[in-house]
Amino acid sequence: MESPLGAASIAVLFGVLLAYLLDRAGLPPFLGFFIAGGVVGKIFEVALPEIYLQVLISLVAFEVGRQLGISGLSPAAFFAVILETAFIVGLSALLFNLIGFTIGEALIVAVMMLSSSSLLTLKFSETLPKEARDIAISLTTLEDTVLFLSLSLLIGRATVESLPVNIVVVVTMGIVSLAFFTYIVRFIIGKDYALPFALATAFGFVYVVQYFNIASPFLGAFIAGYVFSRADAHGAHAKEASALSNLIVYAYMLAIGVSLPAPQLNLVFLALSVGVALMAVIIRAVSVFLGSLFITGNPRLSANIATSTAHISELSLSIPILAYNFGVVKNAELVFALSTALVLTLFIAPLLWRQRHLVEEYAGKRIKELKATVAYERLYRVVTHAFITAAKLAVLMVAIALAVGYLGLVSLAVLIPSSYFFVKYSREIYKDLLIALRELEEARYASIAVLTSTLSLALYVAVVLLQPVLQEHIYIVVFIMGILGYSLYVIYRELQRERTIRLSSSTT
Repeated sequence: MESPLGAASIAVLFGVLLAYLLDRAGLPPFLGFFIAGGVVGKIFEVALPEIYLQVLISLVAFEVGRQLGISGLSPAAFFAVILETAFIVGLSALLFNLIGFTIGEALIVAVMMLSSSSLLTLKFSETLPKEARDIAISLTTLEDTVLFLSLSLLIGRATVESLPVNIVVVVTMGIVSLAFFTYIVRFIIGKDYALPFALATAFGFVYVVQYFNIASPFLGAFIAGYVFSRADAHGAHAKEASALSNLIVYAYMLAIGVSLPAPQLNLVFLALSVGVALMAVIIRAVSVFLGSLFITGNPRLSANIATSTAHISELSLSIPILAYNFGVVKNAELVFALSTALVLTLFIAPLLWRQRHLVEEYAGKRIKELKATVAYERLYRVVTHAFITAAKLAVLMVAIALAVGYLGLVSLAVLIPSSYFFVKYSREIYKDLLIALRELEEARYASIAVLTSTLSLALYVAVVLLQPVLQEHIYIVVFIMGILGYSLYVIYRELQRERTIRLSSSTT
């Protein structure tokens, strides 16, 4: 067909028809647009410019960030996702490497399996008990977050050495942008252009992340979506954002279908698709079950959560295509097989869900309940505030080091008088971490470990960021170590004073 617009019109009409039929069959309707995009792209040989796909993935990242801001972070789900991610990456890397995948290909499959379909999880969890439903919904939202973070760091060419720096810089960006957007939002809240402003901000963050090469640009859009939802505390624009969300998902699935490489059909790769799909369902079910079991201690509840999330997210469809575009995976047939496997999991999941009572019964009989001994709310606050404190200290050290390095004696004329205010107001840097550590009560050694790790992370980030400056001004290290030493001393002194007061009051 000569007109791409004509092909797009046919794809949309075909997608709507397939979405209706799939919805009637109890399957995800967005798959209709994916199939329509693939069929129309193959028949009419339509090629979608990569920029369109990048824009749509950025919009999806914005929506994932917005959903995370709305639902918030459940401490239990937060640690469940960490455990689940470790299980998924470990199991998938081992099993797929054993069957002949390269390490790079196995990691691509592992990243694909990090998240479940939010739409299917919402649908399945409607009949679950409230506790299981809340955990399942929190899990799928946090999984999308982990998926985009992993994808952005992977595409952003993050290395083991640069990963801590990237994470701290991203946290800093989030803190600064949230403060800025919270101030700006008062002028645009309730206005017709509030959502377009938020989308413009998203692409502004895309540019910033891409310019500084922190991670992939998608992470910038994700941060903007999260900040927008947190700033819109009263949900004034929730309805219009939700309507836009459905449009973004359908357009994204259509674009993914068109962008999918379409090699000649190969029975070996079709069999591979089925095998990968079955392995993915099993690995996700086992990983989610183990992660939920360690958190809840209830095997029956964990089995329900596992069966409701035993599928791969529609957002993961972009991963093999992006991996192919960036040269990580060079075999077009393998990309097609992985994409097909992902779609197959969305067809297999309803079949498994209908047999969930058998899985629940088996888990209840074979596995004993575990005693949950960890106060996850306290631990969550300590971990998050440790990262935030490290980001604040890193920014402070970088600012002082740059001032000393480039202004010389002039900077000392400014820094020496301002040191009084630094000492006076430095408690604001670590106040939240101090409160969180106090809740650990008598865990003295744990507090020391957290403080040392936090300050070490801040030091590492500052040294990496200041590496060109430090080569010429090595004496700046003295200022950095002085700030860290002072912070460690003051925080630990306050902790000791608080515990001494508590101990003396309890003995009297």
